[in-house]
Amino acid sequence: MAEAGLQGRIWGIDPSLPSMQRRRIDFFSRCTVPKPVFFALVLIFLIVAVSLLAPLVTPYGRDTIDLDHILTGPSPQHILGTDELGRDLLTRLIFGGRFTLLVAFVSVAIATVIGLTLGTLAGYIGGFADHLVSGAVDLFLSIPVFLVLLLAASFSGGRLWTIPLIIGATSWMETARLVRAEFLSLKGEEFVEAARSMGVNAVSLIFKHMLPHALSPVIVAATVGFAQAMLIESALSFLGYGVQPPLPTWGNMLQNAQIFLRKTPLAAFAPGFMICITCLCIHYVSEGLRYALGHRGHETV
Repeated sequence: MAEAGLQGRIWGIDPSLPSMQRRRIDFFSRCTVPKPVFFALVLIFLIVAVSLLAPLVTPYGRDTIDLDHILTGPSPQHILGTDELGRDLLTRLIFGGRFTLLVAFVSVAIATVIGLTLGTLAGYIGGFADHLVSGAVDLFLSIPVFLVLLLAASFSGGRLWTIPLIIGATSWMETARLVRAEFLSLKGEEFVEAARSMGVNAVSLIFKHMLPHALSPVIVAATVGFAQAMLIESALSFLGYGVQPPLPTWGNMLQNAQIFLRKTPLAAFAPGFMICITCLCIHYVSEGLRYALGHRGHETV
């Protein structure tokens, strides 16, 4: 009841209304986007668009050095100031968003593909495959993931394409568990039994009949995982094990700015604010998706 009331307030539904009236309003509210989710979607769209168009919208080149303006504050020439090499912070921030979002997107794609594959095998085949996948999930969940990330990232050298591989390879467990649970529940449904009785082969049964019904929790998990991947990448970069300069990410910009925090506080505040606002917007979108897709039982963090 508490969860229903909270979601009702998010979507503008008064929980004190009679149940039948709430259901009618709820049906139509699912066809519309509530204001918090709408504003979050707009902000995410703007952040992604500006990041993708970075070479067109930035006033300077990504690594352009201005030796006459080193560690300067905001000015008409440099809106957010410059760093210790005289590089424009606004330009670095926009390009940093480009690489941060890219790492998060590839990480989530890798984790989703692995989770979908293993969860489908465990849920559909069952038996030994189920025990094997469940054991692998329990094993990965019992290991301190961030320690594994640090070790793997330290050996990878912080190359751009190795970081999302590492994050994706250690973030698939939640998706696998969700898909496995959905397939286990779908195996006994009448439409699945009917498809089997009509001679539908296993591949068609999985991809045409069962998998579409299991995608709702996966979409929500992927949305939440995107924010988590951003935070993991930022944490690794802040500790010096993530994407390495001169490629900017919001995480390594924070790491670099801590040395000059008193002289140029905007150098740390700007990337930190972008990480915070982007993750907050993604959280609102994930809550909206969870409610709109009718998915219950998946706790967001």
